[in-house]
Amino acid sequence: MPQSQKTPKTPMETAVMLLTRQPMSRLALKRKLHDKGFSWKDSEETVSECERYGYINDKLVAEAKVALMRDRGDGAKKIKLHLRLKGFEKETIDDAFKSDDKNSERDEISIAMTLLQRKKPSFDREPDRIRKKTKALRILASKGFSAGISYEALRRFFGDCESDFPEDDSQ
Repeated sequence: MPQSQKTPKTPMETAVMLLTRQPMSRLALKRKLHDKGFSWKDSEETVSECERYGYINDKLVAEAKVALMRDRGDGAKKIKLHLRLKGFEKETIDDAFKSDDKNSERDEISIAMTLLQRKKPSFDREPDRIRKKTKALRILASKGFSAGISYEALRRFFGDCESDFPEDDSQ
């Protein structure tokens, strides 16, 4: 009989294998174990055991992810959505943001400004002032910055934006 057949792994072996690939939230690990064919009860027991051994720590993983995504230039809305989709609790996400704010002096405006500075060469290629600012606004929106933060960053980066984005008073 060939050795190509895999021996069934225990839930703990599977959990450790999954966690060596990437850190994940408690809920994400539980879902992955269930997807691998383990019962919800076995998955929950395994996740609890992983927590007891310190293999899982939602707080530390969320803090690291917030710092990483902020360094990449992502805004708070995008980061929060990403973490929620990965199974982190709202309180854990909020605590991770508070921790990041304590550990660094950066705020949303400074992160947006850094992103705009990095993208400056692409703005410089656009001769039309309005199209240049519109492109910058799209970039900020795609990175998860709120409209208020985006417009403030544009104002600081390009100067006064009021005349470039007029209000529609026709209605």
